[in-house]
Amino acid sequence: MAMARANRRVKPKATAKTKPEVRPKPKAKAKAKTKAKPKALPKAAPRKQRAALAPAAKPKAPPKAAPRKQRVALAPARGASRPVTDDDDRQPDSDAIPHEIDDVFSTTGRRRARTAREWSTRSSPVVEILDDPYPIGALRRFLDSIKGPATEQQTQIALGSAQLMLLPIARESRGGPEVKELVDLVLERWADWGELRSGFHAQEFLRNAFAAVGVDRPRISRLEAHVPEDASSELLFDLAAAHAVARDKVAMLRATEAALDAGASAAEFRRDADFAPYTNDPDLAALLARADLPAIPVDLDPHLLPVRRALDSLVNVIKELGGSVELRPPVRLDAILDAERAAKLALPNDYRALLTITNGMRLWDRDFLGIADYREHSSPLAVRAQQFLHAEYASAGLSDCVPLASWGQPNDWLLYDPRGRIRGGAAGYVVVLGADEVALEDLTAALVWLEELARDILGTN
Repeated sequence: MAMARANRRVKPKATAKTKPEVRPKPKAKAKAKTKAKPKALPKAAPRKQRAALAPAAKPKAPPKAAPRKQRVALAPARGASRPVTDDDDRQPDSDAIPHEIDDVFSTTGRRRARTAREWSTRSSPVVEILDDPYPIGALRRFLDSIKGPATEQQTQIALGSAQLMLLPIARESRGGPEVKELVDLVLERWADWGELRSGFHAQEFLRNAFAAVGVDRPRISRLEAHVPEDASSELLFDLAAAHAVARDKVAMLRATEAALDAGASAAEFRRDADFAPYTNDPDLAALLARADLPAIPVDLDPHLLPVRRALDSLVNVIKELGGSVELRPPVRLDAILDAERAAKLALPNDYRALLTITNGMRLWDRDFLGIADYREHSSPLAVRAQQFLHAEYASAGLSDCVPLASWGQPNDWLLYDPRGRIRGGAAGYVVVLGADEVALEDLTAALVWLEELARDILGTN
């Protein structure tokens, strides 16, 4: 009796200002009670709403990388193609759910599938898909949420995510099961991309798929069926490489011819390791020979005097202004032509003339290539030039350009454009300055321009 009276004494009376007693109830009912007072709350994120009504003191937000949150946020939605795990039936802790992932839960605390509209309004849905522990499953859930034809934004999210997944997977296991699953997943929905099926994102997906699919002729054929008529030379090159890896010579030759017609260079095919098994194949050699750049007839005499005058003037100015100059011994014309044959390229006659004056040089912070750089491809300058041309900037049409000199910054180079692709016309010189190109008449014009730069920069300093 004494204990009962004591309990009655500590029980507070319910008044308008007194907080009612919170009795322990199952979580499902507690969440229903939380929902019963929406008008008393200002507009806020759902997590904050639940925190405001919690019976305890203000909880501390859990760390961003808490494993519990990751399991709650990234478990498969009910009804999705991936099996539901035990964690999906677990009632989520209201204080452990960050506001940025609340929208995957219904009002009952059960997981629901996010709609395509909700995916597309996320701050970065592509990053969210790629950061998922099972990114292919995340992409599948996104695609399952699209009902009917995809919008432009949904198409970009789907194809952008897929193409970014492919190459990292392929580096670990080219043609592995994940590559096949991802290719099949995207191709199953190809009709939903509408007019964007021939756009940039679609072509980039196809390029990466060809590079990753490995020895898999059926999937290569399915991918090839979606190559648009106006495909880029890069896409057609990757198609030819995929056929080469799959040892389908007839299809490889057909795709190679199409890539060459679209603007790919014969040098690209000779350099790529995927075509190594066909190095001595006479049919491929005949195709590449027809696409080779025309030889430049040797004629140095008209260029020797103008190049020497421009070089002497430039060297004097740089020395007067305190810049560094390093000239090297000249070489004979026959050594220059031997280096060209070894490198399978043709130098313009005015640069040949320069090499008979100085076999490479360093003027200020510009490095000009010599015949050793062309012949051996292993010098630091030659390696930098090849990386610039055939890796980062291959898609910009620079792959068949001839590097002549670095032009200060890592992405600044003096090139000879043998097809006039960068210049937009006839063959000639061009300086690539990051994303900009400056067409020049010849080597003399390049040396004069460098002299003007030296006067402006070194003279000011």
